[in-house]
Amino acid sequence: MQSRLRELATALAHELEPIGGPRLANHERPPPTDSSSLAVDDADVNPLDQFCSSIDALRGTEIDQTIPPGSGWSARPTRSSGVAAAAAGGGDASSASSSSAVDRDEVLRLCRRGIPPALRCAAWIVNVASASNPDLSASDRDDYGTLRKVRVIDHGWDLTLKSIFPDASDLERADVLDFGVGNDHLMNIMLRDHGGAPIPDGGIKSLTKVLHAARDSLGLEYCPLLPDVVCLLLSYMPESYVYATIRQMVADDSSFFLAISRVQHLTWCKTFGDLMKRCFPQTAAAMEQIGALTPIGLEPILKRFFVPLLRRKHVFRIMDIFTGEGAHAIFRIGTTLCCLAHAHLGDSIRENCDNAAIFWEGVRLFAHSKHFRFDIFLDHQAYGVQKRIFTRPIFPRRDFVTRLISNNEAWAEENQVNISLHHERRPLGLVEGKYPIVLAKNSPERLRLAQWLPPSLQSTKLDLIYSSNHHGRSVEMFYLRCASAIHTVTVLEVLGTDAVIGMYATQTWHNDPDGYGDGECFLFRLKPNTEVFRYKVGAGPMDLSSRDEGEENVTGLDDAGQLMISGATFISMGVGKGGASGLRLNEDLTRGSTSKSIGFDNEGLIAEGVEVFEVGLGMSCSMKSIHQNVMSQMIRVCFFFSILPQLRYTGSSVRLMASL
Repeated sequence: MQSRLRELATALAHELEPIGGPRLANHERPPPTDSSSLAVDDADVNPLDQFCSSIDALRGTEIDQTIPPGSGWSARPTRSSGVAAAAAGGGDASSASSSSAVDRDEVLRLCRRGIPPALRCAAWIVNVASASNPDLSASDRDDYGTLRKVRVIDHGWDLTLKSIFPDASDLERADVLDFGVGNDHLMNIMLRDHGGAPIPDGGIKSLTKVLHAARDSLGLEYCPLLPDVVCLLLSYMPESYVYATIRQMVADDSSFFLAISRVQHLTWCKTFGDLMKRCFPQTAAAMEQIGALTPIGLEPILKRFFVPLLRRKHVFRIMDIFTGEGAHAIFRIGTTLCCLAHAHLGDSIRENCDNAAIFWEGVRLFAHSKHFRFDIFLDHQAYGVQKRIFTRPIFPRRDFVTRLISNNEAWAEENQVNISLHHERRPLGLVEGKYPIVLAKNSPERLRLAQWLPPSLQSTKLDLIYSSNHHGRSVEMFYLRCASAIHTVTVLEVLGTDAVIGMYATQTWHNDPDGYGDGECFLFRLKPNTEVFRYKVGAGPMDLSSRDEGEENVTGLDDAGQLMISGATFISMGVGKGGASGLRLNEDLTRGSTSKSIGFDNEGLIAEGVEVFEVGLGMSCSMKSIHQNVMSQMIRVCFFFSILPQLRYTGSSVRLMASL
């Protein structure tokens, strides 16, 4: 009997292999291990009943297919034991009880401890099927995660794709849909927020197919969480399983998982604010004062699923919980995170925080620091209890939250026309001074700069503080004029080309050959082919072995290494091989060089093979070409905010310098 099963398993493995190819597009299925192998020793286990393994269809990276011992998850889960029983059993499938006998709450508690990457594909879809279909039998529920279901799910996906993209050219012309998240957020999703680098072409194609299927087949039009959720699912699932999971999430037009209309999204925003006021009134008051509890202010959580705030590995941990608990997990974790971050922000920061962007930047910095311990946060804050006379949960029960959402629906219906759901990004403003700003004066270029800058600087005005044509072309004068400028942008036009390049610095330029700056510095090209090159943590030459656990992404001098290096005869950003720099200017600011630098992972900023260049300025005025030798400009930032119907502009110690 055992030999017969081994033969069947081997034959089945060969049969399923071609299914994995087309389904995963350009991504290969990881080789099976103990947790996904079809060759089994237990004569009672049908190979078709084993759970499918996880694959990365977004970036194509390898996923660890081992199950850590003692994790509470089975090393070889099957349909007979199920994800739930394997979790509860804490060992082999043979030692686990049947899935029908497992306490679902115990499974959810185990999910809070984290699902092993190898099991995420199976566990996520089983969790969603269980939550969406509470009357589904345990056997049918766990069937979603097994190899038995692979052919069914793939066949349904193939039919869906054929109806949406009948010709290959249809997919080539298809754009990535935003579902209400906004173009700025969508750009960040595709370029940096999922993996710290642009999503590969294969991942973009998978994302495009799933989003179009959600619109054209499932009828979704507005669902701002969807692009990020799909990217997270694709990180451990093939396209077909992501689509099947999303289809389960939106079954019966339910908002258990996703807000799928503007009214539902407004309802969630109102509910989030009400829960903040009930559970954490002091934090709620502070957030309300700066607009962080408005629909626009809550975008990092209710539109972006924590992606801009937390480390990627922690966002996946939230996804482990979300697939079983739905939106309740977003409310619980989101409100608690806001309270904890607000408590850890210093008094001076809290006093100077006058808008939602600065608040969320503070939350992000806290969540990436050594002070934030995610497991402790979940166990003791988000899912902890208050011990008084009677022990009660810190966060309300699900039935209370459900009633609150239901009560807020009428309010959302009445106010959907009056409340804006989108934050329209505006270009950086201009301060009209004695000398005109020439480069980066056009609105599209200033819009790009606004998108690249940290959130706290995105609503600022540019003020010219240095021009080599007017203040003298020397590094010495450069240092003198920007002595009081902290955050600076340098923009240069390359003589004889149409290239405009530059760099953003987070500390005052000064004579310091030893290096300074931090991890928010970046290099960029405004034209042609607009692109930003951000510093990638851990890519520099510094030694990280002495860091505290969880501190690897903390922005600071030790983190960034020698990003800004300047002396009496040069200024530069980025360190390359053989003494080269990402961007370097000579002592009179007339010549420069650019090459690939450590950490920024940029090629030359101008064109392939062009490293040394002359700095010039090209202008176009009424059909008459005007040429000037060199112009470098420094731009200072003034914060502005609205008081009643008027605008008041205040100077700030934070300045933005640009060399134009």
